[in-house]
Amino acid sequence: MNYFVYDKVMKTHTGLLTHIKVFKEKPYAITGMLIWENDVCINCVIKNRPFARYVLSLPMHQYEIEVIGDYNSRGQFDVKHMRIINIDSYIALIGTPE
Repeated sequence: MNYFVYDKVMKTHTGLLTHIKVFKEKPYAITGMLIWENDVCINCVIKNRPFARYVLSLPMHQYEIEVIGDYNSRGQFDVKHMRIINIDSYIALIGTPE
């Protein structure tokens, strides 16, 4: 028998964090953020509560973020993993999201 395993390939975007907004806090957190990558605005959604708290502590227009995930049915980029590209003393103090 031939079994085909569908391996979903995640996409990666890297850009400047420009806007953060909390959509919903309970029963589960949904936070949105905008990332500018090469003059293209990427609308991201974070459903992971620790990632959402971390992003809310970051100042806007200062950090480049690499996000890994997939697009949902609404065209929003659903963030599964993230990391800060330009680490400075503030990031060294609060840590990284990994």
